[in-house]
Amino acid sequence: MCAALLVVSKEMLAFLPNVELVSFLLIIFALHFRLAGCIWISVLFSFIQTILYGVGTWTPMYFIVWTLLVCVVYVLRPILKSDIPCACFSGLFGLSFGLLFAIPYFLMSIQTGVAYYLRGIPYDLIHGIANFLLMLVLFNKVNQVLAKLASTYKL
Repeated sequence: MCAALLVVSKEMLAFLPNVELVSFLLIIFALHFRLAGCIWISVLFSFIQTILYGVGTWTPMYFIVWTLLVCVVYVLRPILKSDIPCACFSGLFGLSFGLLFAIPYFLMSIQTGVAYYLRGIPYDLIHGIANFLLMLVLFNKVNQVLAKLASTYKL
């Protein structure tokens, strides 16, 4: 169900370039749920996206980047306890998203990787700012709800 929530939230905001709730939700999930469950959520989300959009150079990076996000958040749990640290982390993730997705292009050639990354900087800025603001606005309430659910259902 969590992976479905990721897919639906992504598709609902698809008309806004690089504004998405996937980062927010995966971060919140990783703060409250077990690591293995969060990894499965990220992998299932990536698999569904591959079914919806087909296979491309982005496909392996989706599996890697979303799983990496979950793992990093899981490690940083002691630091990510409130809205400001989470918003800063989420914003930095949004800013670095394009660089992470440029890795396959860097493997093709340095010039291709640089061109891909530079072309995406305006979108990375939007992504970073949107991630920061969404986390800042939504964190406290959603965090409270998930904390209750996680403790009630031993998630």
